[in-house]
Amino acid sequence: MPDSDDPSHRTATSAANHGAAQRLRGAAKPLFGLAIVALAVWGLHGLLKESSPHDIAAALRALAVEQLALALGCLFLAYLALTFYDVISLRWLGRSQPWRRSAPVTATAFALGNVSFNAMVVAGGVRYAGLRPLGLAPSEVARMAVFASLGFWLAYGTVGGLLFALDPVKPSVRIAGLLLLAPAAYLLLSLRPRTLRLRGYPMTMPALPLCAGQLAAGMVELLAMSSVLWLLLPDMPGLSWSHFMQAFLLAIVAGSASQAPGGLGVFDSAFLLLLPKGGDLSQAVAALLAFRVLYYLVPLLLVLPALGLRWLARRRG
Repeated sequence: MPDSDDPSHRTATSAANHGAAQRLRGAAKPLFGLAIVALAVWGLHGLLKESSPHDIAAALRALAVEQLALALGCLFLAYLALTFYDVISLRWLGRSQPWRRSAPVTATAFALGNVSFNAMVVAGGVRYAGLRPLGLAPSEVARMAVFASLGFWLAYGTVGGLLFALDPVKPSVRIAGLLLLAPAAYLLLSLRPRTLRLRGYPMTMPALPLCAGQLAAGMVELLAMSSVLWLLLPDMPGLSWSHFMQAFLLAIVAGSASQAPGGLGVFDSAFLLLLPKGGDLSQAVAALLAFRVLYYLVPLLLVLPALGLRWLARRRG
C-alpha cells in the first residue's frame, strides 16, 4: 500500500485531481451553454405567445428573392473582411502570406467556430491545422485568434460607442458611449508599440498601420454581418437603422456571454425584446431564422464538403 506521505504519491494524486478538474470544466462549458439555450428557448416561447408557427412560416415565404440575394451579398462581404484578420496578423508575426493562401483557412475557422461552444479554441485549432506548414507555434496561432477577436470588439466599440453616445435607444445606455475610448486608446498606444506579457507570453503590439487595418476589417465585418439581418427585417413602426443596430449590438453581448453556439436563443430573445413595441414579431422571428440559416448554416455547409475531401485525401495519402 503506498505511503500517503510519499512525495511521489502526493504528486501523482495531485496530477490526477488536476486532470479530473480539467475534464469536469471541459464538460461543464457545453452543458452550461445547453442550459442557457434551453432557458432562452423557453423565454422565446413566452415572447411569441401571440405568434403561431403558421404566421412565422408565412413570413418566411414572404421574403423576397431580392432581399435574400442582397443578404447573401452582405454575408460574402462579411466573410471577405474577416479573412483579412489573418493576413494582417501573419504580417504582424513576421510570417506574411498571400491572401489566397490564408483566406480559405480563415473562412473555415470562422465557419466552424461560429457554431461551436468555444469559438476561439475551435477556430484556433483549424488555423493551426491549416497553417502548420508555415511552422507556426501554438502560441503564434493563439495570438492570431486574439488578434481576430480583438478586431471585432474594437469595431464594436467604435460603432456602438458612437451610436450609444449620439442616439441612444434608451437614456440608460448613453454611458456605453464610453466604449469609444477603447479603440481610440488602442490606436494611440500603437503609435509607440510596446511589449506586453499575456499569461507569460510576450506580445508586442502591432504598429499603427496594422492596427488601423485590423479595425477596418472589424468594421466591415460587423456592418456587413448586421446588414444581413437588417435586409431581412420588414418595415416596422419606430425601427430606424440606429435603433436596429443598437439592438443588434446589445444582443451580441448577451449571446456572447451565454457561451451558446452563435448565441443561439439568447441573441434572438434579447434582440426581440429590444425592438420597438407594436411590431409584428412573427416577421421579426422569420428574419432571425433566415439570418441564422444564411450566416451560420450556409458557410458551414460550404466548408464541410471541403474538409471531408481533405480528410479523404489524407487517408489515401
